[in-house]
Amino acid sequence: MKKTLLAVVTTSLLAASANAAVVYDKDGQQLGLYGQLRYMAGQKDNTAGKADNFGGDSRVRIGVDGKWATGYNDVSLIGKQEWQVASQGNDTSDGDTNGTFNARYSYIGADFGNGVQSVVGAVASPYAQLTDTTDIYQNYSGGVEDQSVGDIWDDSVAVTYAADNWDLRSAVSFSDEEKTDSDLNADGAKTQTRYGVSAGYTFPIDEVSSLKPVLAYQAEEGKTGDLDYTNSQYAVGLGYTYDAFYIASTYGQAKYENDADRSVTPSTDSVKDTVWAVTTSYKVLPEWTLVAGYGLVDPHNYGEETEKYYVLGTQYDITAKAKAFAEYKINDKVAQDDNYVVGLQYNF
Repeated sequence: MKKTLLAVVTTSLLAASANAAVVYDKDGQQLGLYGQLRYMAGQKDNTAGKADNFGGDSRVRIGVDGKWATGYNDVSLIGKQEWQVASQGNDTSDGDTNGTFNARYSYIGADFGNGVQSVVGAVASPYAQLTDTTDIYQNYSGGVEDQSVGDIWDDSVAVTYAADNWDLRSAVSFSDEEKTDSDLNADGAKTQTRYGVSAGYTFPIDEVSSLKPVLAYQAEEGKTGDLDYTNSQYAVGLGYTYDAFYIASTYGQAKYENDADRSVTPSTDSVKDTVWAVTTSYKVLPEWTLVAGYGLVDPHNYGEETEKYYVLGTQYDITAKAKAFAEYKINDKVAQDDNYVVGLQYNF
């Protein structure tokens, strides 16, 4: 899922487009353009446990971001708009269908010049800082860590602080009856409110090594039919970099409650999962990187089977912004086939 190999550094709301090409820069106004082209083929997913037939997915992302000086101290206005289209209309991982453009990030706000940014719109979830710790593959990582509402929240107000090795994020997604179906519930379950916080700090050890712990919490509230529900998740993550080697782990718990649970069996524990992920990478040559990982979702009290998987992969840097990759996923679950993908990606 991740576009580049992770370095354990502090980030900001605009970090996703940090490599944007500046196409306009005059009188304190900057406008950047960036994007991504990607094609993957393989037996990417399963249907009822059986690997889908060999097939391909292609997608295009394109975005613009801007920064405009206000003349008031170091305060600047900032904004971002990013779209994605699955060119073949069959990559539904981000809700893309029929080859239509779908908005991803879309926000405006202010950069106060002291590490603080505040924006409103469709923004990155604060919990993304936690998932980024282990999200180092192109396809099979970053999904199990977030068992809740996804990494982009619409109708949100976000405030972040990124300075002095700190990375602090918070966001509230206000109530909106038109929000899309929750990732955790069946069709008809409508998310209304989301809120989350995360905190990370990068400890530089020496010139080639660093350590970054992350704490994160998020929750969503909504309705399933006539029942109110609350889903929440918390986790801790730790990433360690030593020269060309990186290893990271996240561990936490997701909990799901609704009115029926609380009123009918108030003494019973809420339905909950333990969620654990471990990933590692090693750049064996300047162009070649090996990746490996493990994911676990362990139900505590509602009779579901524990889900485990292992991933092995490799990435080859054709240029600084173009790469080829291959990943093989071993699903350690009854009646679940393994999956694999190969692909090409170019960022600009």
